[in-house]
Amino acid sequence: MLLPLAAGCGAELASEPPAGLSPPAPASTGGSCPAGMAYIPAGSFMMGSNDGADDERPVQRVSLGAYCMDLYEVTVADYRRCSGCSAPDTDEYCNWGKSGRERHPVNCVDWNQATACCRAQGKRLPTEEEWEYAARGSEGRAYPWGNAAPGSQLCWKRWESKEGTCAVGSYPAGRSPFGLFDMAGNVWEWTASRHCPYFRRNCANEARVLRGGSWSHFEPRHVRGAIRPWTDPGIRSFDLGFRCATTP
Repeated sequence: MLLPLAAGCGAELASEPPAGLSPPAPASTGGSCPAGMAYIPAGSFMMGSNDGADDERPVQRVSLGAYCMDLYEVTVADYRRCSGCSAPDTDEYCNWGKSGRERHPVNCVDWNQATACCRAQGKRLPTEEEWEYAARGSEGRAYPWGNAAPGSQLCWKRWESKEGTCAVGSYPAGRSPFGLFDMAGNVWEWTASRHCPYFRRNCANEARVLRGGSWSHFEPRHVRGAIRPWTDPGIRSFDLGFRCATTP
């Protein structure tokens, strides 16, 4: 399902969170992660959903080793410090070059730009398995905050107002089981994974899986933790950004 897409990076908020917020304590204090990242302990979960599209089936148990993920989506300010990273697009609703958007997620970047930005910091894009586990936890929440329908826990329903993205970390009530912000809404996030059927995990498809939903959506099904739309790695969109991961 292809939804319509209406120095280093990722470190600034480790020491300087959005006004009035402090980075949450990771769910586990084991392991060692760089500043600004949450430690996700090894574990297993039931990946997928019977409530969504066919490509979310069959629901299957997935086991993962420990890893780290950025607490926040990579911001404009983070990306600006990435030496050698090419500039994002600057169309309407793109945050690059817009006043007052330094703490908003960098958007209008393609998969290769996101990959390069993570790599510049010694990180990588998360796989979709890592992303879903970080968003839903071992209990398989429908949304990062739980199973309650989305309301004021996330940055969404902003298309009619044309407000665009929100500053990262603005919705602490929407944090995931491991303390990550904005795992639903704000911007879709690139993953490292090719879009393959769950019954055949390796395929030659070049399209990459997106996760998380965005500011422009207004239907609960589009911000579920299991939803997995895809797009070409060369696409740049105003509702598409990323966060990074690494192995401790």
